[in-house]
Amino acid sequence: MGFWPASFHFSYKLKLLMLITLCILLIGWATSTYRLDILHETPAEKGMVESFRKPTTIKEEQKENSKAILIEKLPTAIPPCPSLSPYLRGPSKLTFRASLTLEELQKENPSVAKGRHRPKDCTAQQRVAILIPHRNREKHLLYLLENLHPFLQRQQLDYGLYVIHQAGNAKFNRAKLLNVGYLEALKEENWGCFIFHDVDLVPENDFNIYVCGSQPKHLVVGRNSTGYRLRYQGYFGGVTALTREQFLKVNGFSNNYWGWGGEDDDLRIRGRLPPCILSLL
Repeated sequence: MGFWPASFHFSYKLKLLMLITLCILLIGWATSTYRLDILHETPAEKGMVESFRKPTTIKEEQKENSKAILIEKLPTAIPPCPSLSPYLRGPSKLTFRASLTLEELQKENPSVAKGRHRPKDCTAQQRVAILIPHRNREKHLLYLLENLHPFLQRQQLDYGLYVIHQAGNAKFNRAKLLNVGYLEALKEENWGCFIFHDVDLVPENDFNIYVCGSQPKHLVVGRNSTGYRLRYQGYFGGVTALTREQFLKVNGFSNNYWGWGGEDDDLRIRGRLPPCILSLL
């Protein structure tokens, strides 16, 4: 009776030891197989595993891509134009071709669209509207446009030219045309400076900058027909420059001046401007 329990206890321990050894062998085999699979993993499978392990969702990835595209499309900041353009030439000798046509003007100014132009490599110091009252002066208008476009472009201005035509045979009303031009121009753009320009005056010196100042400016001190002298003391006609606020403050030109002259001096008197506020042409 004492031998059987001892042999039974020994066989039980042997079986338990064999079972533990078998489990260890199974675990070792499984581990080695997993490592072998990793070593022989195909690139496609590896990519799938890596993409699966990435915490970024599809929405987040699309968001990142859209951010990258947005950054690429952001325009570079355009620097401001210098206060004095490097393209200025100074006094120029004017020539007028009798055969000049509007089609030739358009070919000579390919960068001008509907009377508008702005510099490409910098942001202009001011945005300027040039208002030209007109009737039956087609040749004068062509001569002015031929010279005025390159003149303003050399000054690196963001500008627009507006020709305001008076129809009919009534007396010419320059003041009313300029008032209408001012209002119509503001419907198109938020202009800050206005140049009121006679059609028969062509600038000779591009250092006479067509911009507005803290006070209304007279851009004509004389013309060749008067020996480059003023017509009279206090003359404020021909070409003048006023900001939007200055023109509103004096309530524009008076509409009551029909025929030649008077409206420009009337504006100067109502604006209480001294006759010395002049700029050389």
